[in-house]
Amino acid sequence: MASPTAGALMGMGVGIVEATRAALDRAVPSRAGIPLRIDDVTTSWLAGALGLPSAAITSIDVLDHDSGTAARARLSVTSETDLPATLFVKLPPRNYLQHVLMNVFRLGTREVFAYRALGDNPPVRIPRCHVAQSDRHRQRSVLVLEDLSGTAEFRTCVDSVSRTEAQAVVDALADLHGTFWETERFESNLQPLTHRSASEIRIADLVRRRFLADITGHAADLIPGEIKRRCRMFYERSGDIDAFWAGQPRTFTHGDPHLGNVFFEMGAPGFLDWQIASAGVGIRDVAYFATASVEPRLLRDIERGLVERYVGRLAAMGVDLDPDRMWTLYRAAITEMFLAAVCTAEAGERMQPFDVSRVGVERAVAGVTAHDSFAVLEDLICQGC
Repeated sequence: MASPTAGALMGMGVGIVEATRAALDRAVPSRAGIPLRIDDVTTSWLAGALGLPSAAITSIDVLDHDSGTAARARLSVTSETDLPATLFVKLPPRNYLQHVLMNVFRLGTREVFAYRALGDNPPVRIPRCHVAQSDRHRQRSVLVLEDLSGTAEFRTCVDSVSRTEAQAVVDALADLHGTFWETERFESNLQPLTHRSASEIRIADLVRRRFLADITGHAADLIPGEIKRRCRMFYERSGDIDAFWAGQPRTFTHGDPHLGNVFFEMGAPGFLDWQIASAGVGIRDVAYFATASVEPRLLRDIERGLVERYVGRLAAMGVDLDPDRMWTLYRAAITEMFLAAVCTAEAGERMQPFDVSRVGVERAVAGVTAHDSFAVLEDLICQGC
């Protein structure tokens, strides 16, 4: 096992490589087929990406755009085909540091792969994907997706779902997980979902240590001292934690199913932003969604039922699980949402507005407190010691 110093050096090395790659990609012109900026999405490029004649698209207008972990834009498209009149495009982020982050953790290429893996008949509602391309040399990626703005209802992370909506999302997650449960495709065409490089693992440990060793950000007042101490296990025992979860049955997981990445159409949920999709443990998606997206008092009343509902729906798909075991794993998996919420808050407003990240931390603290989640996780990993 590499020492902390060796791991830090390796992480720094990868960071330098990807920082250089992103800088060169921005500075050096390229004939790569993937646009870097929304201005590069021309009529000829879009026609070619869609497999249409070069003159099939006559105009493109940008309706609105923004940038976070990816740059996003809505386009008005005029064409001589049955192409929708508006499309949604995702590109590398405009911010340089966000661009480096995307490269280090392969967020863009992972999302491209996720859309390809879900295919034309996905088990859950997602935006229809018209184009999914990546360039491994420049680490560029582009998605051209269905524009949902006219049909879907979107929420923010400060909102909360109802009991019925929570049940619908859990049903959808069960449908996703049941379709890919322990699939042999993880050894073939879904293999990229199973892979995390040693460098990615070490950089993740560095990030955890940086943000959790001394929590002082704008949401620090929401976290009791005992929880601040106990959450250091994320970097002190990261190998044990990873090994424990790796020993559980695998499925295709979204990885970040908070309410900001969920949409509703006539009450039925769908999922956006598959940047950290992976082969993982399904109940972690359930715990993450519920903790992040259901007001804590309501969640305490319904969460056991949500887990039982999830187990029952999987059983109907031929996946037999022990409800009590799933409940224990759910309680432990709440720590994952805590990790994401605290690291986001500690990173400051470059990741999320303060009001959003404070709500996330508040809900995460309520969850790990109600379930003594760090103790549950520690017991689970110690059973394998």
